[in-house]
Amino acid sequence: MLRYAKQNRKLLMTAVPVGGVFLLFCNNSSEISKSRSCENEGQSKRLMTTSTVTAACSIPIRAQQLEDLKSGKVFDILVVGGGATGSGTALDAASRGLSTALIERADFGNETSSRSTKLIWAGIRYIATATSALLRFKNILRPIDAMSDFVSEFKMVHGAHKERRILLENNPHLTNWVPIAVPIDKWISWPPPFGHPLFVTAPLVLPAVFKFYDGMSGFTCPSSHIMGKTRAERKFPQLANENAKYYQVFYEGQHNDARTNTYIALSAAEAGATVSNYVEMISVLKDENGKAVGVQCRDNLSGEEFEVKSKAIIFAGGPFTDSLRKIEDPSSKPAVAAAAGTHIVLPAYYCAYGLGMLDINTSDGRFLFFLPWQGKTLIGTTDRKGPADSSHGPPEEEIEWILEEAQKYLVHDILKLRRSDVLSAWQGYRPLASDPNAEAGAPVSRDHVVSRNPQTGITFITGGKWTTYREMAEDVVDKVILSSGLEAKAGPCVTDKLPLRGGVGYNRNIPIQLVQEFGVSYEIAQHLARTYGMYAFEVCQMAKPTGKNWPKCGQVLIEGYPYLDCEVEFACKHEMVCTVKDMITLRMRLAFLDSSAADAAIPKVADLMAGALGWTGREKNKQIKEAKDLIATFGGPVPNNVMNSVHNVRDLFQSFDVDKSGFIDFGELKLCMKFLGFPFLSDEDALEAFKEIDTNSDGKICVEDFIKWWNHPKNEELRLKVDLQDKYGFSTDKLGKGAENSGAAFG
Repeated sequence: MLRYAKQNRKLLMTAVPVGGVFLLFCNNSSEISKSRSCENEGQSKRLMTTSTVTAACSIPIRAQQLEDLKSGKVFDILVVGGGATGSGTALDAASRGLSTALIERADFGNETSSRSTKLIWAGIRYIATATSALLRFKNILRPIDAMSDFVSEFKMVHGAHKERRILLENNPHLTNWVPIAVPIDKWISWPPPFGHPLFVTAPLVLPAVFKFYDGMSGFTCPSSHIMGKTRAERKFPQLANENAKYYQVFYEGQHNDARTNTYIALSAAEAGATVSNYVEMISVLKDENGKAVGVQCRDNLSGEEFEVKSKAIIFAGGPFTDSLRKIEDPSSKPAVAAAAGTHIVLPAYYCAYGLGMLDINTSDGRFLFFLPWQGKTLIGTTDRKGPADSSHGPPEEEIEWILEEAQKYLVHDILKLRRSDVLSAWQGYRPLASDPNAEAGAPVSRDHVVSRNPQTGITFITGGKWTTYREMAEDVVDKVILSSGLEAKAGPCVTDKLPLRGGVGYNRNIPIQLVQEFGVSYEIAQHLARTYGMYAFEVCQMAKPTGKNWPKCGQVLIEGYPYLDCEVEFACKHEMVCTVKDMITLRMRLAFLDSSAADAAIPKVADLMAGALGWTGREKNKQIKEAKDLIATFGGPVPNNVMNSVHNVRDLFQSFDVDKSGFIDFGELKLCMKFLGFPFLSDEDALEAFKEIDTNSDGKICVEDFIKWWNHPKNEELRLKVDLQDKYGFSTDKLGKGAENSGAAFG
């Protein structure tokens, strides 16, 4: 068991009423299924009590979770899918006192839930679209239905406001408010936002609209306000605001989505659920009447198959829910459509410190967010209909579209948004749901869908959005309790009062305590506190001395980022991480922030995980390859298709000139060779190759230098030339002579 630094710490322990007892949730429970209880003496409200405890952040390791799944016990509820909704469903059920199991085919939040815009937002767009839809001419013929749709949309947004408040108030260690500015550069907007002529006057009424939006949350969020042009220039000097009239500022919640998802799943384990990643459902077990009584599973790491029995089964597969339903019933009707969204990450200097921006009227009518996130600038998203795909790789044309739209708001003659500035890019799919089991004429849900198959008894939930994951979980568990006869055993929902893992006892001064007690830098202390909450103390306990005067503690994993070596060991021991690729994408967000930095960190992460998990050399090499293959699917500074258009030496030069400056610098040479799969063994090797091509010794390789070197290399055996010639098959004898010849044929 881990202990805080040489002392016991006072932690808040939260008692929440469940049926006839109070379940006592300590942020640091030592056993998964032994929540302390005390007799209910008539209290009906949440109790907060302070107790001195020796904190232990361990939950049973994955091997123990698997043993519990294989034990033959019959669970009350089995949840298939470990995204935000599935993990939230497991937490909701377990905290009501139901025996609960959660399985996920990959890692928690591997798909949609880790690829969002990182906002916990109530949905200002839905108010506008609902109003726009209500005022369509065609609704003259269907006024009652139109008004019903309008009211339904408003109820959804009001519910999202409530859920946003719950998530931010309960979890200050994982969430924060972020101000977002909407630039207004004309008093009459044409073409109108949302494609409705009524909205030509949007710039005139926007301040009132956002005050109404604040009011929908009971004014529990920071107040929206108008920011003038002069103040905007100070706050956001990157903006091209010569035509600005004003900036409308409003607030939304923000979080690190994958970390929140992981802590929802681990909170479920703390509440008593049996949870495991890398366990996939491969078939449904049915009784003689065709009712589902469990599932056949496969451990995707070992290949072992086993059964898990349960009284009720819930599918929570997001955009992949239909693939689960096809296993249940091959003839099932589709219930989920998918829409893909692409995001890109740029250096921090493209965004104001602590201030985002929103374009409500892009060239194709989408919303485009421009946000500070994890020390970088996040821009997105697009909206492309199509079948869900697990690949992170976004289409190049969507990256280019985002860059073009974002450039409109930057100072054109000073800041040029370059393709080479893209540090990372990815796509994710969100589910668009309908109910295939609904009766004819039933209203279509404008939010999430909960549907039960009457033949098998399996319930699925899909749709919704990140903000409302808790409400969705409560809804599906309520329905399953009734349909499965679990009313006598289940208590009321308590997740609206329950902080997630690491949240009990947290306060905003935790980073300062970490600096003072462990000698870590303030930047790292902030990162640890906002990633682990109270468990940041445990992480610091594992940190190694730097050997420097300051900071004294905390060896960084890779320069330029606040991640520590000891975080890898902590995740292996206490967060059920299984693979290198999950460590750099989900436990840490390095791949989502900087794909090149993530690739560089892979060998070191593999070494650390091998030591913590006892991998063989063969397993470590396998993990490295899998991680590198995954990182190759992310977007980065070099377009993934750029090398496909290389037909001659001049094309090759232009592909290496990533920022289109007219020359290749040292960094670009290293980057492109790594992208092609031929990384230099060391900076010394790279410098030797660079100097051979850079005949003027000015740190720049122009096109003439490059072609001259290709025709007449000083060192024919130079690895760079050999690798490139093998890659492209350029035939030297067809090149001609001199830099004036731009042709290079394929041999």
